[in-house]
Amino acid sequence: MQKLENPIIILGGFLITSDSYNPAKNAIANISGRKVYVVDITRGDWLKSNSAEGWITILNKVNRMVAFALNETKAKKVDLIGHSSGGIILRLYLSSEPFKDVIYNGQSITRNLITLGSPHQAIRATKLRRFVDEKYPGSFFKNINYVSIGGQVEINSKQTSLLTKLVARNSYKSISGDKNESGDGLVPLSSSLLKNSQQIIVPNTVESDSFSRLEYAIGRTISPPRGKNVFTK
Repeated sequence: MQKLENPIIILGGFLITSDSYNPAKNAIANISGRKVYVVDITRGDWLKSNSAEGWITILNKVNRMVAFALNETKAKKVDLIGHSSGGIILRLYLSSEPFKDVIYNGQSITRNLITLGSPHQAIRATKLRRFVDEKYPGSFFKNINYVSIGGQVEINSKQTSLLTKLVARNSYKSISGDKNESGDGLVPLSSSLLKNSQQIIVPNTVESDSFSRLEYAIGRTISPPRGKNVFTK
């Protein structure tokens, strides 16, 4: 019997439409040889994500896409990829406890969770983000292989734009309290690298460019050198 490969589900970041992830979807499919799906989250959905009801809308869409992918591929497990805010929401999706009376229990059908530029740990966070990090800190579910990927850009480099320099320092200070920290120009590494996860730093990558360089990042997780695959099967 042919071995079934886990389908891959992508949940994008705040205010980024699903079609923006098509190049990444195609790159990952080419690298992995797997079926890749992107959860269709609208800008309207994201604008409502400052409330628990807004998160429920997104989580329900994730749940339906996972069910669709498993049915189509006949696989038993999925691998999840979350970009920016999407990575935080997927951490909650794994929970077997009710969230606003809804239980998703994504951990029962998930093998790997990869996050890209997600602001996991922060001294200043929205109420819902803080809830996730306090309720399910770090690599909380031991049956899940967590991989966190953070971009790193040299702020003082001549190649770095003035806008990136200004935004980076303000953003880093807001998230970690240290404006001089290293990060992707928006999220510092102390935030994007989830505690106790397998951590990968992608050099010369700003947050807005992280999915255009996803082939490099995902290539290191799915098909790293010398066959050391951090994806568990």
